[in-house]
Order: sequence, then structure tokens, then C-alpha cells
Amino acid sequence: MTMAPEDHFAPDYATARRAFLRAAEDRGAVLDSHGLSVRGAQGEELAVDTAYLGPEQPACVAVLSSGIHGAEGFAGSAIQHRLLARQLDGLALPPDMGLLLVHALNPFGFSHTRRVNESNVDLNRNFLAHPEQHVPNPDYDSLYDAVNPASLDEETEQRSNEAILAFARRHGFPRLQEVLSCGQYDHPEGVQYGGERDEASNRILREIARAATRSARRVAWIDFHTGLGAYGELELIIELPASDPAYARGRAWYGEAQRSTIEGESVSAALHGTIEQGVMEILDDDVELTIHAAEFGTHDTVRVFRAMRADNWLHHHGQLESEQGRAIKAELLEVFRPADPAWRGRILATGAGLVETVVGALARVGEEER
Repeated sequence: MTMAPEDHFAPDYATARRAFLRAAEDRGAVLDSHGLSVRGAQGEELAVDTAYLGPEQPACVAVLSSGIHGAEGFAGSAIQHRLLARQLDGLALPPDMGLLLVHALNPFGFSHTRRVNESNVDLNRNFLAHPEQHVPNPDYDSLYDAVNPASLDEETEQRSNEAILAFARRHGFPRLQEVLSCGQYDHPEGVQYGGERDEASNRILREIARAATRSARRVAWIDFHTGLGAYGELELIIELPASDPAYARGRAWYGEAQRSTIEGESVSAALHGTIEQGVMEILDDDVELTIHAAEFGTHDTVRVFRAMRADNWLHHHGQLESEQGRAIKAELLEVFRPADPAWRGRILATGAGLVETVVGALARVGEEER
């Protein structure tokens, strides 16, 4: 029976979690849950859940993780659910390969329709040593009032837009994107705040990377994201230079879809404290790790940024239950989980193809070694 996109795209975190756990249980997966102390928007329990399929001591593991950016989690969760509900029947997993699904790395943001977590932290800027590796961002500091205004009235918005555009004219839009997105560690109420300590989801992710990969010597990891790039298009973002062996592997596996932030190829600027950094640090040096962020494009970058900015303003200065608050939340959801059925169908189809590519690539490497 064919399942429509809405059968996989859940309306909220609580529904997504139930569907993921049910589908994983139906497959006989080994399940584990890492609970958080905070609650969800419906008062529900929040947890990072994992489902593992495969041998207890695999030679290699394919990891698919979702939701590190909260509201971006709908797409990754939908791909994971489709995999469990449909795709797994036709997926030829070698007997020495494990498949690990990590659901909702930021369940608070997923549930509350936020990109950040309960501490206003962008978890994908949190994976570094605090505070030793905090990178100063003086240009962000100078733009702080424009990027994080205390008011969204017309006059303030005009001044803010003028300041941001003036910076772009002086330094170029690529530099503006870098300043606004690479991460900042001095303004807890600002966007792209990387935190001052390891957040709970950070610690959970490190535990999962250490234990749930089951000492495999080869790990391919895909972390699902939405928001950057052309509408419905996929980019496999790698945070490494072309000289790194993982870059060569990624190019062989994914072709031109792989793009490096370090080489200036990507829709994303180079970032600080990403999940890639956290996983690289926690796995043993002799593990062959190939890790990418799978970024699915939605709406134009300016619209996405303005939605994030408005949501940040709402939680620090606005009223959540106001008409304005509901409109801001609806817009944030749209830029990270478009309502368009065609977009959702395309993401599911592309995601399924990506899963096949990852599994096939790991299988071929294993065959070459045998």
C-alpha cells in the first residue's frame, strides 16, 4: 500500500515520537531513550530516542539523526519513519552492517517549534570546549541590536535592516552570512548562541556516538536539516577541506551534492561547535568516520533568517499566545517544514535515495576489504 507524505510527516513532536517508536518496535529494533528534565508543549515527556538494527558487533554502522535544530526535525523524522515503515523491506543490509536511527536530538525545540533548545542554545554550535574554544565574533557584537532588536515595530525594523544591509555592502553577503550564522558565545538572548556549557542533548549525543555505534570501525553519519538552499534540493554539507580523506569518500559517494564549508562550496558558512566536531572527538581515532549534514532547501535565506529572528524576539520580548505570536510560530514552521505536499514528497523520495546511497557505499567498501 502506498503511503502519502502526510503518513510520515507528523503534525507535532509527540506524534512523531510515537510513530517512530511504534515503527521501530514493529521492526524488532533495539530501542533506547534518553530523557530530558524539561517538558514538551503538550506537557509530554521529551527524549532523544534511538533504534538499532543489525548485529551486536558490526563492522560498519550507518547513522541517521534528526532534529538537532528542533523545528527542522519534521523532515528527518519523516525520512526515518518512512525507512522503518516501508523502505527497510527492500534495503539490502549486509550481515555485518548496523543501522542506527537517532530521533529528535533537540526534542524541546521540536516540540515547542523552536530551532534552539530550552536554554536558547543552537545545539549545532555547542560541540566544543567551553569556554576555551569559544571564538570571538566582534562583527556580530556590532550588529547585535540590529539582529536581536527589543522591538519589531516599523521604525526599529527599518533601522535594523539598514544596519544589516550597510554591513553587507561594506563586507559582502558571504561575510554577513558567516557573521550571522557561524555561532556566537557572548549573547545568551541572541540568535545562534552556542552556549556556555555542554547542553543535555550534547552529552546525550556523545554517549550515543560512543556506545550505540557498537565499536564499529567504519561509521557513515547523516544528520538531517532543512532551511538552506534551493527549494526541495539536497546538499550534503561537510565541514572538512578537500585534502581530508573523508572529503574524497564523500565525493565518491555523493558526487557534486557534497559541498564543503571550508572550501567555500556550500550554501552554509563554516560553523563552530557542530555535531560533526562532537562526533569526531568522541569516536576513536582509528574509526573511519564519514559525516555530513543533509540540508534540504526550503524558502529563500532572507525569509528563513527573518523567521528565526522573529521567533527569538518572541521568546524574549513578545507574547506567545498573542495573534502576533501565533503568526510568528506559523512562519517558523513554514520555513523549516513547508506545508506544500510536493515539497514533502520530494524530501521523502530524495531521503530514501540518500539512505540507499549510504548503505550501498558502506557495503561496497566492506566487499572490497573481504
